[in-house]
Amino acid sequence: MKSGQKNGTLNPIGWGYEEQAVDPAELRPLLRGIGSVLGIREDAYQPPIDPGAIELPPPRWTPPTALRDRFDTSPATRLLHAAGRSYRDLVALRTGQIRHAPDAVAQPANRDELGDLYELADRDRLALIPRGGGSSVCGGVNPEVPDDFNGTIIVDLTRMNRVLDIDVTDRVVHAEAGILGPDLDAALAPHGLATRHYPQSYYHSTLGGWVAARGAGHFSTQYAKIEDRVVQTEMVTPAGLAWRTRQLPASSVVVDPNRLAAGSEGMFGILTEIALRVVSTPTAKAADTWAFQTFEQALEAGRAIVQAGLWPTQMRILDPFERLVSAMLSGNPAPPEALVLLSFEGEAQGVVDARAAAAENLLTAMGGKQKAKTAAGGEGAAEWKQTFFRQPYLRDVLIDHAVIADTFETAIPWHRAADFYQEVRSAVLDALNEVCGGGAVLCRSTHAYPDGVALYFSFYGAGRHGDLIDQWWTLKRAAQE
Repeated sequence: MKSGQKNGTLNPIGWGYEEQAVDPAELRPLLRGIGSVLGIREDAYQPPIDPGAIELPPPRWTPPTALRDRFDTSPATRLLHAAGRSYRDLVALRTGQIRHAPDAVAQPANRDELGDLYELADRDRLALIPRGGGSSVCGGVNPEVPDDFNGTIIVDLTRMNRVLDIDVTDRVVHAEAGILGPDLDAALAPHGLATRHYPQSYYHSTLGGWVAARGAGHFSTQYAKIEDRVVQTEMVTPAGLAWRTRQLPASSVVVDPNRLAAGSEGMFGILTEIALRVVSTPTAKAADTWAFQTFEQALEAGRAIVQAGLWPTQMRILDPFERLVSAMLSGNPAPPEALVLLSFEGEAQGVVDARAAAAENLLTAMGGKQKAKTAAGGEGAAEWKQTFFRQPYLRDVLIDHAVIADTFETAIPWHRAADFYQEVRSAVLDALNEVCGGGAVLCRSTHAYPDGVALYFSFYGAGRHGDLIDQWWTLKRAAQE
């Protein structure tokens, strides 16, 4: 079984690929900036454990001899599949505190082999946990199961990665669930098509993972969340191939089973095939960055944009604290202001320009200050995009410096958004003061709807090695409550 993929070698104790880990030159400005705010000390650094030195719990179950070639029970593979990539997971991985590990990892190549796994699991009372790219931050891929199971098998689906059909007329791609996002887009590109679905885990997540977790991508304001793009699903359940929907543009008959599959997180079975609506690769683009004095003003501007029906491809609203940190990570000074990052794209430049111009008129009337207007995005947008895919890698080294860094998000109606923002900031700052002696809370919007907005918070505090997970739980509960 491969421990790496064509884009690099998967890091067994960190995010993504080992080749893309943060190097000292990239780390220095981060520690200078955030370190001065949080009081991070250089002597707080504790190097991560050597993966080879991690002692895993001994396996409770051994594959039968006749099927042994279908499983990998090596320590390296068990470690790679021992946890997702939440903050809690990464602290455990980087300090060697692994309390749970799969007894074996299976990598089925087709639905028949998956069916065999179900039969084996039923016979030996084993827990099966489906896994795509392994980038889950919600605990869904962690082998933490009740004691009455005799063992745990991680079902790694990344061998089920074929593109089965690309219908250019209908703009629908039919593929196996284990295909990674970049590989799916690479197959679509020669046909002038693209998913335009870019979660932060894009390089380390699969089509099946997107659907099972009901993901939302970077451009979902225009292209919709993943459940709105699924037109067909296939799922293997303990009863066999019990779920295969028809590919239809719409249906008014009873419950839509595709909606049940989206967000199911493996509770009904394991997704094996998905047909997904895709889009033409955009050839026309326009982008704007707008500044407002307060986050509340920027939120109102965002509400005006979507309720006017302009639907930018991307709209991110950054509070002044998010803006400052993004600038800090990019090495550029920034004033304390809230930003609205807008991008529009499509197939006709005239249509895209008209939508961008309508947004410009609207935001100018609302007191916004245009920072830049370019095809690639303006000041602030470039900084934010630069750090978007790097932030998870940075989190690894922050853990090594005893920094607590994590995120949480929820959707809230527009009429509650401003007050909610202040309430959450206040509650988490109080918890940070209690747990860490201070810290920082940042916020940005990630998705917008006619009746509300999704607010995505980040929090940072100087923790203590040995207590990081307990401290993190205290902060997380304060946010959730």
